[in-house]
Amino acid sequence: MNKMRKAIMQSALAPATLSGESGRQSFRFAESFLGFSGHFPGYPILPGVLQNLLAQVVAEQIIGQPVTFREIKRAKFSRPLRPDDRIDVEVTCREKDGYLHCATRMQVGAEEASNFTLILEESAES
Repeated sequence: MNKMRKAIMQSALAPATLSGESGRQSFRFAESFLGFSGHFPGYPILPGVLQNLLAQVVAEQIIGQPVTFREIKRAKFSRPLRPDDRIDVEVTCREKDGYLHCATRMQVGAEEASNFTLILEESAES
């Protein structure tokens, strides 16, 4: 597990709740979280690329194996994710055309922060 994935998992508030093709997990990142480094000094926000990785980590728990990122579709980032926000991540994965299409929604309280679809491929990595 690389350093960023390890830091993400250490920020999980509880294990993922899994049901069929869907999963939910909540995270809280301290201001000292590696992912805020340099993004942005004085006003740290969680970069979109790390939101994608966060969804990928939940997707891997849903399917029970590592995946490889292929592309992102229909991304909408509507609220910055800041240190100490409780981020609720919902992911639903379906297979289509040989890839996993994972619809993702992130919320802080009742406010949607982002939604997007990740296209992932099952990976041979362990």
